[in-house]
Amino acid sequence: MKELRVSLRFAPDDVRPVGTLAEDGRRLWFEFANDPPDISPYALPLAPATLIEHRPKSGVPIPGVFADARPDGWGLKLLHRAFQRAGRSASSVSALDELAYLGDRTMGALTFEPSTGPEGSLADSVGLGRLAQHARRVYDDEVTDVLPALVRAGASSGGARPKALIGLRADGGPGVVFGEGELPEGWEAWLVKFPTSRDDPEVGRRELAWMRMARAAGIDVPPCRLLELGPGVGDAFAVRRFDRPGRGHRLHMLSAAGALDVDFRTAVADYGQLLRLTQFVCAGDQRQVLAMLRLAAFNVASVNDDDHLKNASFLMHPDGTWRLAPGYDLTYAPSPSGERATTVAGTGKAVGRSDFERMAGDVGLRPRDLGPIIEMVLDATAEVERHLSDAGCTGAVSRVAIDAVRENSHRLR
Repeated sequence: MKELRVSLRFAPDDVRPVGTLAEDGRRLWFEFANDPPDISPYALPLAPATLIEHRPKSGVPIPGVFADARPDGWGLKLLHRAFQRAGRSASSVSALDELAYLGDRTMGALTFEPSTGPEGSLADSVGLGRLAQHARRVYDDEVTDVLPALVRAGASSGGARPKALIGLRADGGPGVVFGEGELPEGWEAWLVKFPTSRDDPEVGRRELAWMRMARAAGIDVPPCRLLELGPGVGDAFAVRRFDRPGRGHRLHMLSAAGALDVDFRTAVADYGQLLRLTQFVCAGDQRQVLAMLRLAAFNVASVNDDDHLKNASFLMHPDGTWRLAPGYDLTYAPSPSGERATTVAGTGKAVGRSDFERMAGDVGLRPRDLGPIIEMVLDATAEVERHLSDAGCTGAVSRVAIDAVRENSHRLR
């Protein structure tokens, strides 16, 4: 039987026992510690000293809150390459093996012991451009031998696209380090997204434009910037990590998929459900509910159809309070079918103002709550052409994006 001790590490001197994960073949259990923190109030309510058997579901082999600490997509690809290099086939690696390999090098604040992977460390011997070029080749399955620096920098990240966890100087000075070690004084934790061979050259600049537009719409977004990767590679979008406030401190992050204990790839989701979830997780804090409503309106107006349940999260602070996490993965992302990942009052295509009004009424929000939010979002998306121009986006995809945003925004008037 495999066992992992789970803790919540808010700081080096603030580590709180959560419980124990155990697996025996295909069966998995979790037992809370005494007086544990409430890490997932909706799907895994507190039950101290109670053995809970997890019923595996497709895409959710472990409880959702722990699945959030487990990488997916790109990070999982790097993680399994590391296991293969050690002589382990992908079929022999369980979710607990993956969490044990990461140990305390996870996104968010959950940590797992005993750790089987390398200790968190930083590297600066590989240039950012070279790392991006190597990530592209790994993404395209052109190489199987992955640079250790890339494994350190990307194995704990989620999402399908190549990413790396890096440190940048807080004063904007030169230099970059990779990995999950403790950053030196004066450095900040960032995440950088590398372009792939399938992307148009403006993909990173367009995400920068969308984040600036989201900020204008009143959405809390973290600092972001472009990083030059060098000739032949272009540039990359980088965003300040909101789960790492600095000085060794961490925040517990719970995605909507983790909170609901569902597979974000197959779950049928509606923003009405997310508004109720926000109300529950954030203990009725109406400001957080309205923040989720604003995020929904912006995603619809800005044609971000890839608004699945991993792209909205909650943050838990050391005092136990929850709030909606800052906006992330906000960009022009039209679906081929026109159907968005998360519907509005059951409508997934050509969402209009009436859909928002119906949804708001269903969850007890008033028209005077909804109106100012949509108007502020529309004021921001009306400037989509300027935001794209300021970010240096003039290509064909960006020109199509302008018309698509104007069309979606018009439906919300």
